[in-house]
Amino acid sequence: MPKSALQVFNALEDKPISSKELARKTNLSERTVRYALKILKEKELVEEIFFLRDARRRGYRRKAILG
Repeated sequence: MPKSALQVFNALEDKPISSKELARKTNLSERTVRYALKILKEKELVEEIFFLRDARRRGYRRKAILG
């Protein structure tokens, strides 16, 4: 897994956060953050949430681990 994906994963919270906010928080480019999120979603570590007020906006958070 790329270093950037680990950075993004560590910056995620329980509440949804946008890719733009993640870019600011990690000092990575938005493009790098989107790529990292793609990898994390493929590995089922992150879930994508659509904001109710604006369905075009998406947020991301760590997936809850059951068990």
